[in-house]
Amino acid sequence: MTTEDVVRAKFGKIWPAHVGSLTGFLIDCRRYFDGDLDMMLVLAVIGDRTFSNRNADPTMNFEQFQAAPALTTPEDINIRSIADFSGIPRETVRRKVGQLADKGWIERKGDGFIVATQKSKQDLEPLTLSSIKFVARMMRLLEDAKKI
Repeated sequence: MTTEDVVRAKFGKIWPAHVGSLTGFLIDCRRYFDGDLDMMLVLAVIGDRTFSNRNADPTMNFEQFQAAPALTTPEDINIRSIADFSGIPRETVRRKVGQLADKGWIERKGDGFIVATQKSKQDLEPLTLSSIKFVARMMRLLEDAKKI
């Protein structure tokens, strides 16, 4: 049985917990981004390219992530690619990138590409911890569902 099959079979147990946990996480996101979920999504896309799943050390723990100034070689991303990937209009992305730069959470490199900063990791650590709680709850639900 695949994980997707387990979710379908135990939908009544997993889905409400998922929606409740996701809602709580999105409320936390909204709080840290002054109600601007588009800004959160733009930073998430930039963060995904800055600390890429393709380049990250799978043995790294959270404390190492928080302490290290540069963990991986960032993948190239610019305003157009953020807009294309996210579906957010390019002009909106441009404004959000400016606001994120003003907060010190992203910076433009000399080649024009954008990366998340160490300051974003530090300032948003509580939001990262909220995400960890969300993922942990989903893991527990799936583990429990597979036992039944």
